[in-house]
Amino acid sequence: MSEIKFKVIKDGNEKKYIPLIRKMLNRSLMEIKECLSNNGYIDICSLDNIDGLQHMNELIDGLQKKGAEIVLYENDRVVETEFLKNILESHFDTERYLQETDDKVIEQD
Repeated sequence: MSEIKFKVIKDGNEKKYIPLIRKMLNRSLMEIKECLSNNGYIDICSLDNIDGLQHMNELIDGLQKKGAEIVLYENDRVVETEFLKNILESHFDTERYLQETDDKVIEQD
């Protein structure tokens, strides 16, 4: 299954990203520092895990607000952060459509 993952580009400000990453991912300080200093993936999520993708999107937004430069990957291909937002929007559109269809079926009964 495809997955999406991201890294934070080293910029000398990694210390200000640690509290947010730690809060949102519940990882140890050492593990986060290692990821940041070794250019490791901060978070990895399957494309079919919508809750995980939504959580990742919130983390990326928070990091970008703190000035972090993010590199997002679908498998090993670099993609824009809009790619993640589009996946989420597509899921929610499908969810709304299915709910509307269910509502119509229920009304007909």
